[in-house]
Amino acid sequence: MQIPIFIINMASSIERWESTSHQLKLLGLESTRFDATIGKSLTEQEVAQWYDKEKNKQSHHRDLTIGEIGCYVSHKRVWKKIVDEQIPYCLILEDDLSISDELPKVLEQIEHLQGWELIKLFDNRDIPFVESQKLNNTFSIGNFLKVPNGCLGYLLSLEGAHKLLKRKRFYRAVDLDIQFHSEVGLSVIGIRPYPISEHNDFESDIESVNKGRHSNHSTFLRNLKFRIKMHFERKKVSADLSKITQK
Repeated sequence: MQIPIFIINMASSIERWESTSHQLKLLGLESTRFDATIGKSLTEQEVAQWYDKEKNKQSHHRDLTIGEIGCYVSHKRVWKKIVDEQIPYCLILEDDLSISDELPKVLEQIEHLQGWELIKLFDNRDIPFVESQKLNNTFSIGNFLKVPNGCLGYLLSLEGAHKLLKRKRFYRAVDLDIQFHSEVGLSVIGIRPYPISEHNDFESDIESVNKGRHSNHSTFLRNLKFRIKMHFERKKVSADLSKITQK
């Protein structure tokens, strides 16, 4: 049985959907389009339901853009679908990526693992594992002190979705909340070689729809508080590999 694959995609981004779903089809994998939330389409009341503006100012180094809010809401809605439908595990993809021929083999390996919650399949900075275990002659799993940025592609279990949904309202970007894994007791590992990479032919839809990047403008105190919190988070290993075993 194939692992469910959800591609987060805006209705207007037809080319991206066709590109990503076609790459998967060439590998013999079927996918489901998941309609992305466009931040700019949210009302102030809807934003307030998802985003804690006051907590952001107290505990994060900068305000989130409306695009980042929409992106987080999109991922959170997928997590809720996993919980509501009791999906044991699935692959969640954004739509601006390239997929290597190794992805089906990665998914075959996942079928033989248990005890995992979130598995990163992308890292553009090549952050090293702290500890690693061989799955076979090709693939290894490992944990991190610094969890990779980005949510381009990751595997999520039902238990992992439950833990991520412990945050009722968010105040950081979605990939940063995953980096702060210890807050919700989330186990995060990676699998190498990563089968997902960035698609250089697409400019960011989030940037174009929401008119540009964030400015990173902040205050000294907000930056300092954030850096201290991140410093201590990066002293915590992201997963106990001894609890992730092969069937």
